[in-house]
Amino acid sequence: MASIEIIFHTASAPKRCLDVDTVYTKGDLLCIQYKDGMIVKYPLRNVFSVAGMHGSHWGSTRERRKKVAR
Repeated sequence: MASIEIIFHTASAPKRCLDVDTVYTKGDLLCIQYKDGMIVKYPLRNVFSVAGMHGSHWGSTRERRKKVAR
């Protein structure tokens, strides 16, 4: 996993996290471990959604539907 986007309930734009190694939850926290070993934790109650690259698109089936329709 190279990068993710986090959308917070109160934010006007998503937060992009680059060079991400692992994303996991621990209790009530969303934990993001970067490739350099640093771990950043966010309360899950503040997180609306998390998106990560899945193939050539950002974790949705919209891109896949476009390819099938062609």
